[in-house]
Amino acid sequence: MVSATLFKNTEKRPSVTHITVDKSIESPPGTLLNRRFPIGFGVSDAIIAIRAWFYVVLFVMLCLTVLFVHKRIENSNMEQEAKYFRMFNDFILKYNRRYEQPGELSRRYLIFVKNVKEFEAEEKKHLGVDLDVNEYTDWTDDELKRMVIEKKNVITDLEAVRFEGSYLESGVKRPASIDWRDQGKLTPIKNQGQCGSCWAFATVAAVEAQHAIKKGQLVSLSEQEMVDCDGRNNGCSGGYRPYAMRFVKENGLESEKEYPYSALKHDQCFLKQNDTRVFIDDFRMLSTNEEDIANWVGTKGPVTFGMNVVKAMYSYRSGIFNPSSEDCAEKSMGAHALTIVGYGGEGSSAFWIVKNSWGTSWGSSGYFRLARGVNSCGLANTVVAPIIN
Repeated sequence: MVSATLFKNTEKRPSVTHITVDKSIESPPGTLLNRRFPIGFGVSDAIIAIRAWFYVVLFVMLCLTVLFVHKRIENSNMEQEAKYFRMFNDFILKYNRRYEQPGELSRRYLIFVKNVKEFEAEEKKHLGVDLDVNEYTDWTDDELKRMVIEKKNVITDLEAVRFEGSYLESGVKRPASIDWRDQGKLTPIKNQGQCGSCWAFATVAAVEAQHAIKKGQLVSLSEQEMVDCDGRNNGCSGGYRPYAMRFVKENGLESEKEYPYSALKHDQCFLKQNDTRVFIDDFRMLSTNEEDIANWVGTKGPVTFGMNVVKAMYSYRSGIFNPSSEDCAEKSMGAHALTIVGYGGEGSSAFWIVKNSWGTSWGSSGYFRLARGVNSCGLANTVVAPIIN
């Protein structure tokens, strides 16, 4: 029989050391001791530490945000650059551009991008107007200005007396809208090139239309004849449409086939006395009232006018073009002559249908719509109409 012996635990227990708290060291009144920190580290110190960590985290987040934004901007800039490069490449292919001189390719690319950025900014200011790339998008401002007339060459001598009285014959009412293209009374769009001969093109376009309306014959007439032979005007350096109308009245116009256009002024006039010519019987300077002008256009035919040109106009594609009076006065690149060939309305906006002489790649196949009733860029100031009885 095994007897259980109860052993007494003889292991020594650690002696208990009594700590005497020095009551002279006491927390300030109202201060609780924080067991997570050493004695004397109060709540205010914890707040300072937390704030420090907060600012460190905030700084890191700010740095990461700046880095992210910078990367986004960098990527955006790369995307923009890629977009412009694609546009320029398409432009070169479409218009068969060949830059022969070293460095000309990069120079024209920079001009192209500058012009695109400018018309993109203009689009944002004029909602409803579409501006786009055309054959002039790689031209410098100086090259663009050669298509218009310098202000110093603009003649303001109103030789023609303004037509007084009603423009409507008795019992005749003008149509609500008209487009003389629909009547088959307009020749195809032409291109004046880098020659300030718009005055001749506008005059010829109106005379061609008036001859087709009154005589039933649509004939393309010669602008080059006036550029070379009209001594009162200045060829590629500008002209005055009343002078041009007087020239047609006195000398007549040969066909374009007989006297083709060359976009420069020759040293002599090659007018042939025996060639068939088209004459006008007279011409009129119309009222500055656009309702009167519409009465004439709607019942008698196209008319010529002049206006100040703002740069956005070179990039016009579609919509009702309505530059501000400030832009027309302060940012004009020169004066330009065109031909009103109709009018109409879109919602609450009235417009003129205008034939230009900048080729078919410009605008809506060479035409554009200009705001009516607001004397846009001075269009109503000098409207001149040919008359064939």
